[in-house]
Amino acid sequence: MRNDPILINRRQIGQWASYIAGVSLVLGVIGWLWQGGFTSPIMALLVTAVVSILVWVIAAPRDFVNFITGRQIRYSTGAVFSSLLLIGIVALTYIAVQRATITLDMTEGRRFTLSSESLEVLQEVNRKIRITGFYDSTAVAQREVDDQFFRLYETATNGLISRRYIDPNEEPALAQRFGAYSNGAVFLSYITTDDAGNENVDFGSLARVPRQAGGAQEREMTQAILRLLRAGTLKVYFETGHGGLDPLDTSSQGLSGVHLGMQESGIITDSLNLPALAAAGQPIPQDAATIIMARPTTALAQPEIDVLDAYLEQGGSLFILADALFNENAFLSGETPFNLYLWEHFGVSALNAVIVDYNSNLRTPLDIIGYQVYTNTDVSARLDPAAAPTLFRVARAVNVDDDPPVDNGRIIVSSPNSYGETNFRDLAELNSFEPEAPDDLPGPLASAVWAWNQDTGAKVLLVGDADFVTNGFVGGSLGNAVLFTNGVAWLSGFNEQVNFNPQAFFTAPPLIFISTQTLDVIAFVTVILMPGLMLVIGLGIWSRRVRR
Repeated sequence: MRNDPILINRRQIGQWASYIAGVSLVLGVIGWLWQGGFTSPIMALLVTAVVSILVWVIAAPRDFVNFITGRQIRYSTGAVFSSLLLIGIVALTYIAVQRATITLDMTEGRRFTLSSESLEVLQEVNRKIRITGFYDSTAVAQREVDDQFFRLYETATNGLISRRYIDPNEEPALAQRFGAYSNGAVFLSYITTDDAGNENVDFGSLARVPRQAGGAQEREMTQAILRLLRAGTLKVYFETGHGGLDPLDTSSQGLSGVHLGMQESGIITDSLNLPALAAAGQPIPQDAATIIMARPTTALAQPEIDVLDAYLEQGGSLFILADALFNENAFLSGETPFNLYLWEHFGVSALNAVIVDYNSNLRTPLDIIGYQVYTNTDVSARLDPAAAPTLFRVARAVNVDDDPPVDNGRIIVSSPNSYGETNFRDLAELNSFEPEAPDDLPGPLASAVWAWNQDTGAKVLLVGDADFVTNGFVGGSLGNAVLFTNGVAWLSGFNEQVNFNPQAFFTAPPLIFISTQTLDVIAFVTVILMPGLMLVIGLGIWSRRVRR
């Protein structure tokens, strides 16, 4: 058997170099388009293409010149470059469309269109915001469903709101930093850019988006965006000059829990001493969106009332938590000046009676659970006596004028089998209570009321209990937290722009479910691999013709 020597001449080297140059150049350009920039593999492909072209020029200069100008292969050269151009155009078009987040709602009920209220809020977005969702490999379907919804926000803001999805199992440290401990946890944050041009999450603005049982909801997402936009623009003061509850107290009787929650929502908090302001002849600070009076123990003097009146006339708001008190000269007791002021100007007042409810209570008739909620207000919109009950301990009855000077109304009332105990002495010393006519008040009785002077913008929210927001109580009943947060939001105008009925979005995957990874594989095969194979076959045919 004879082994013939394999001879390779310069022309063959040039031909192989041309093939390598063409393939490397095509892959490099497509990779650049796909990645949106130059990476190490892309640079390696482009360098290979340049080196291969130089080898082709040196090894077979005549063939190179003929490739560019030869008449017999002019049409073949045009076909080669036409194929390259076609592949590039198709790849570029696919990538542009895939990254453009183009959406088209063709459903009859406009199910995938944001409401006008959401679009109005999104018009205020003027810096980059990131939606970050955490989904592991078992929640790919949920991620794709949520992505349909999040895309609407990205489209509506022309990309100022972007989205990113993270697998908590692959990046546990990042998930821990976000506080993502469950599938489907979604967060909002601003995006900052460092000196190198890299985008990073601003963890100082990080906020979790509440999730309803059933999927993404427009109201929750839009309100979360609005809270992010409003962060740092609202200031709430705690009045501490009359012995009220301390917002920094971490004990069970303190308010540190709700205080921290307000700060985490972007609300600036501070304290003010009303007697000191009145004594110095100073007004309420102009940046006060709301003043919280949490269980003041002593009655207000007239100069202090004058300071509050001037503040309310300018559109201020008060959140008054008026416990049943057993001391002399107690806050909002009977005919005290401030109680009369609230009745005269807002049609609400506190009564000298503790609510005793024999039907709707937790352990004793003094631990009352809200029996009925009037849900026609922003404060009570999310209150549900069954799913999110309020729990008050030794609650004070509050009153509403049926012929009020301004708009007002009840929020929470007790059951019909309740009454208002007016004998504070026996209640405090003997823990004894029994309905006695005509001194005691018949039920049902209100425990929370509101008033709003729409001419001046002044608002008052009066609740006959302060225990419900203390550290020991606020976490014990969902309704307690809802009542407080809704109250602060209404008084300060925190969420007033988002009063809409949430749109109905599909919360199940499409009938044909294709993951992003599968879609990328399909795109690679149809956009790159198949045209590339046709190009390689064409180059082979062209090479055979050239050798002839």
